[in-house]
Amino acid sequence: MLNQMSVLPFVKVICRDLSKFSLNIVVLVFSVTFWPIAAEETPSKENVRSAEPIPKTIVLPNSIQFGGFIDSYYMHNRNLPKDTERNFTTQAVRNGEFNVNLAYVEAKVEEKNYRGRLAFQWGTSVNANYAAEVTTEKYSNQNSVKNIQEAYTGFKIGKDTWIDAGIFFGNIGYESWISQNNVNYTRAFALDYVPYYSSGVRLSHKFSEKLSGQLQVLNGWQNITDNNKDKSFGSQIKYLFSQNLILTLNQFVGNEAPNNERKQMRLYQNTILEWVLSDRFSLVGQFDVGAQKAKQSFVYEPWLGAYDPNHGDYRETASHVYRQWYHGTIWASFKITPEYRLSFRIERFYDPLQVMVNTGTRNGFMSNGYTTTFDILTYDPGLLRFEYVYRRSADSVFAYRDNQTSKKEDFFLVAFSMKF
Repeated sequence: MLNQMSVLPFVKVICRDLSKFSLNIVVLVFSVTFWPIAAEETPSKENVRSAEPIPKTIVLPNSIQFGGFIDSYYMHNRNLPKDTERNFTTQAVRNGEFNVNLAYVEAKVEEKNYRGRLAFQWGTSVNANYAAEVTTEKYSNQNSVKNIQEAYTGFKIGKDTWIDAGIFFGNIGYESWISQNNVNYTRAFALDYVPYYSSGVRLSHKFSEKLSGQLQVLNGWQNITDNNKDKSFGSQIKYLFSQNLILTLNQFVGNEAPNNERKQMRLYQNTILEWVLSDRFSLVGQFDVGAQKAKQSFVYEPWLGAYDPNHGDYRETASHVYRQWYHGTIWASFKITPEYRLSFRIERFYDPLQVMVNTGTRNGFMSNGYTTTFDILTYDPGLLRFEYVYRRSADSVFAYRDNQTSKKEDFFLVAFSMKF
């Protein structure tokens, strides 16, 4: 039989060890139970970094291009007019001062299935060209649109078929708004009285290697904010007899009367023949004819009031008469050497009924023009130009000295432009 006093210490040791073992078991169970939850609620730093959103990289099309153009000039008008601005033109309009005719910045893209161009512009020619834009509308007016040179997007809808929508350059006329694309610095009357820009939709198709065409639905004749509820239509046919002989036909038809007047349909045909005789010599001829329906007239018939008091003394009648105007221009350009070029322009503008140009004179606007331009090509992509222009009209319509007019206008100018 064991002694009780000897057993007690042994029992205490066992109880103490048993307590430590039980505590270890509880800690182990607690850890196994709640550690996964704690791990989910407190992610590691690596997990935090991987959970952050990865920024997307915007890949620009390979064909996208950014650029700009600056066209500055100084003109000396030998008429020495009191006015600081010339009439009957939109280009180089300021007399006796240095100024910017046109400056723009652009972004354009041309991919397999889409294309577009966005260009913003400033200069004296911009103010002159957009002077006829509507000013009374609240959201679309002259101030909101005149600094937009082009803003259009296009999509390829067939093998050789494109559709473009927005604001784009007008297609009528041989010369361009961008002076560096022309053999003369100033513009012929033929271009100053056709649209420099249009707003609408155009469908273009290439029928063959020689024949292509366009159809256009437009707001009107050089306007972004429409002045009536009707839409106008334009078209183009271009045929290449060869790479050196090109025929272009441009047409326009549309109502050019505001909503408060009877319709005045305008019809226009522009014909251009380009002949590149060699790398050094080219010859271009252009002939235009336009016709516009005359405004409504009022016939004096006092008996109407006696017959019906609701009628006045005048009866409004619709006009079936079309008033016409014409102009023709010839350009000849000769590259003397790779560094120098000499170009000539002869033009005739005939508008006796003052459809396009209102002079308030007996013969209307019947003017001839003669232009000589000397270009220095060594500054490419810059271009230094010297030009002399002489114009003569049937009536005294050109500003001359102090509040006088003259049948002739002639001036010298120097211009420098650069594309980048």
